[in-house]
Amino acid sequence: MAAKKRSDWSEWSDWIRERDDPGSAHTKPEALDDITVLDLSNRSFAGCHCSSALAEHGAHVIRIEPPEGDFIRSCTPYGFMYKGEGLNYLTEGRNKHHVTLDLNKPEAREMLRTLARRADVLIETYAPGTMDAWGLGYEDLKKINPKLIFASITAYGGFGPKSKVRISDWDNIGQAMSGFHYDTGERLPAGKTYDECPWAVPTKSGPWIAWFMSGTFMTMGILAALHARVTTGQGQALDIATAEAYARIDDFVALWYEHTGRINERFGNLDTAIWLYCFAPTKDGAVFLGGLRLEMWQAFADMVGKWDEWGAADWTSIAPFTAEEEQIKWSALVFEETLKYTSDELLEMSLEYSKHGRLAPITCVVASILAPEDAIKDANWKDRGIFTPIADPIYGDIIAAQAQYKMTETPIRTKWVCQPVGHENEAVYQQYLGLNPAQVKELKTRGII
Repeated sequence: MAAKKRSDWSEWSDWIRERDDPGSAHTKPEALDDITVLDLSNRSFAGCHCSSALAEHGAHVIRIEPPEGDFIRSCTPYGFMYKGEGLNYLTEGRNKHHVTLDLNKPEAREMLRTLARRADVLIETYAPGTMDAWGLGYEDLKKINPKLIFASITAYGGFGPKSKVRISDWDNIGQAMSGFHYDTGERLPAGKTYDECPWAVPTKSGPWIAWFMSGTFMTMGILAALHARVTTGQGQALDIATAEAYARIDDFVALWYEHTGRINERFGNLDTAIWLYCFAPTKDGAVFLGGLRLEMWQAFADMVGKWDEWGAADWTSIAPFTAEEEQIKWSALVFEETLKYTSDELLEMSLEYSKHGRLAPITCVVASILAPEDAIKDANWKDRGIFTPIADPIYGDIIAAQAQYKMTETPIRTKWVCQPVGHENEAVYQQYLGLNPAQVKELKTRGII
C-alpha cells in the first residue's frame, strides 16, 4: 500500500518529529555498534572529535591516554575545572571507554598490538614517524590485522617537506598554514600601517575550528574506508593534515589566485564574493544580512524604503556591488538604515516583506546574532533536543551539544559525556586481553597503564 501523502507542513512536521525525536533514540539500533575504534589521540581535539562522531553512531571507542591523562583534558577557559575535568574535554569524551597505556614502554606497546588485532579502526595524532618507531605503524599492524583502518591526523601530513619537521598538530598552526588567518579579520585601510590600525591584523577563527575540520574529514574518510572494506575485505591507511583540511573550506580563494593572480585580502565584516552579505548594527545589537541574489539586494532596498532613492529598479547585476570600494560605500548606507531599527524589528520586516513586498516571496535574509546563553535557550534548538542536558553517571547533568543531525532509523545519541582517566582499565583489559583485576592492578603499579 502506498504511503499516505502528507499534504502540508504541519503533517510533515508531525511525521518527522515522531521518527526523528532524539528522545526516542535509545529505542533504536546504532549504525556502528559492531565497530571497535582505538583512539590514540595525543594533544589533539581533531582526533577526539573524530572518535566522538563515531561513538555517537554507536562504535565501541576505546580512548587510550597516557597514565597521567591527555593534555587536552586541561584545556579549559580561565583554568576552570569541573569535577577534575577541563570544560573542553567534557564535550569530546562522550560515549568513549577510557583506558591508559604508557606507549613509551615495550610491554604497553605489546598490549596495544593485541588490542589492534580486534579493532576495526585506529586513530592516532602523533608526529609522523612516531608510531613506526614504536613498531605500531600501519605496515606493522596490518600484518596482524589486514582489515584495520589506520587513521593519522597530523599538522602537515605523513609526507611532504614539512612532514620532516615533525611538529605537533596545533589548531592555530592549521589555521595559519591554511591561509585562513591571513584573510580573516578587519581590512587594513589603504595607506595605513599596523601601528596606526592595530586591529587590522590576521584573526583566528573560533575555538578548535581547524581541528574540527580535520576531525570531521577524517570521520568521513573512515566511514568511506569501512564501506570499501565490505567489498575488498582490506583496511587502509588514511592521512589527513589539519592545514589541508581547513584550506578545503577556503572556498574560491585558490582558484581566484590561480586564474587572476588576486590574493584574497582581509575584508572584515564584508565578503569579497557576495553582496549583500554582512553583519549590520541595529538599535539593540546587530543582525546578519544576506542577499545572495540581485533580487534579494533589491528587496532589502525596498524593505527600508530606498527603492526609488537608490534606483533599485535599474540594477541589472550583483557584480558591480561586490567591488571593494562599492561595498564600502554601500555598507555605510545600509548601516545608516539598519540603525533605525531593533534586531527583532528588522527580522519581522523581512518576514512581512516575503508575504506582501513588491518582490515577494523574495526577501533579504535577516538573522539575529545570539549570545551563547540565548542560543542554549532558543525555543527551536530546545525543541529539537540539541541542548537537552545529559544525565552523566559521573558528572551529573551536563549540557553538551548533541543530536546535531536526526536519523529516522539509526539516530546518534550521547550516553555519557566523559570519564576520568583510566576509568575502564579493568573492564576493557579484561574483555580484550583477558586480564583479571589483580593483573590490572599490577600493571598500574608498574606504570604500564
